[in-house]
Amino acid sequence: MLFGQEKPHRYLVSKVFFSLMLLKTFVVSVFLSLIIGSSAGAQESTYYQGKTLTIYVGRTPGSGADLAARVFAQFWSQYIPGEPTVVVRNLPGGGGTRVWNYGAEVAPNDGLHVLFSPTNGAAAVLKEPGLRADFSTMPFVGGLLSPNMAYIRTEKVSSPDQLLSAQGLRFGGQNPALRFDLLGRLALDALGVEYQYVTGFPGGADVFNAIRRSEVDIQVASLGLYRFSIEPTLVDEGLAIPLWHNPSADTEGNVMALDVVPDIPSYMEFYRNVHGRDPSGEIYEMYKWILPRVNNIVYAALLPPGAPEEPTRILRESFVSVTNDPSYQAEEQTMYGFSLPLIGAEEGTEILRSLYDVPDEVASFLKAYIDEVR
Repeated sequence: MLFGQEKPHRYLVSKVFFSLMLLKTFVVSVFLSLIIGSSAGAQESTYYQGKTLTIYVGRTPGSGADLAARVFAQFWSQYIPGEPTVVVRNLPGGGGTRVWNYGAEVAPNDGLHVLFSPTNGAAAVLKEPGLRADFSTMPFVGGLLSPNMAYIRTEKVSSPDQLLSAQGLRFGGQNPALRFDLLGRLALDALGVEYQYVTGFPGGADVFNAIRRSEVDIQVASLGLYRFSIEPTLVDEGLAIPLWHNPSADTEGNVMALDVVPDIPSYMEFYRNVHGRDPSGEIYEMYKWILPRVNNIVYAALLPPGAPEEPTRILRESFVSVTNDPSYQAEEQTMYGFSLPLIGAEEGTEILRSLYDVPDEVASFLKAYIDEVR
């Protein structure tokens, strides 16, 4: 009887002992996890602690690119563990190539120097000698797409269906290799529009003023310029109409309309509306090919070649966090009238790599296409 009564007791003791051992193991595991996590977090938070992050912009103070970088910088530090001091330096010159050459050849690759400036994918594709930087070797932190659109004066074209039959149209631009000019010419040529290309204007605002003086008829402009200047002074007064916006695209040729321009059709929609069929042909294929490489990444943040993985990761994550900040988005609304679409690290890296993997026939076509109007 005594033996029979003790058996449950021994079993209970064993069960309690086993449970205590499991609890001890769990507590130790949690404790170690907290220590390891705390250590990793401390290491991450101290990388930028007490340091200065310098952002280089390849445009003059007060320019659109300069303002975009400075507004972004105001919010960036708070999302970087350690909250470093962020300063912005201007390195204009070389048509915007000086800053990229500096980043590739001079700037230290310690994660404390970021190039944040408009890119020139066409210069990379065409291997223009002024651009020595190889974007594919520079870690992509983040990018912002700045939408653009085409519009026309109503003196000669009062509705989209009149565009194909209009005579004497003049398309105003700044430089044959600039994205506004290149995309505008390709789009008009794919449509079959007869026009004269008038280039050499110093900036987009100068083309806009030429439109107002009736010196040219068509412009491809940034959506910000359209919302704040073109729309209220020309479109709302019946002096101009919007035509299309240049959409987003990936390197596989998939084209997507932009959500931030719901009131202006994409180029594909416009083409279908006036031709009654989907766009096609060699020139349209070139338009699709060049689209992501010159239009998707307008403001890009890159690091010098060989930058360490840890600060690269931190800057990438914090870049995304800034774009999701309601206060930053409010600043964007004030500056542009919309939020600039984000280009993430994976997409941006793929686009930059594709700049140096150009089919021979594409390179030959683009070189001849640009040289014929220089």
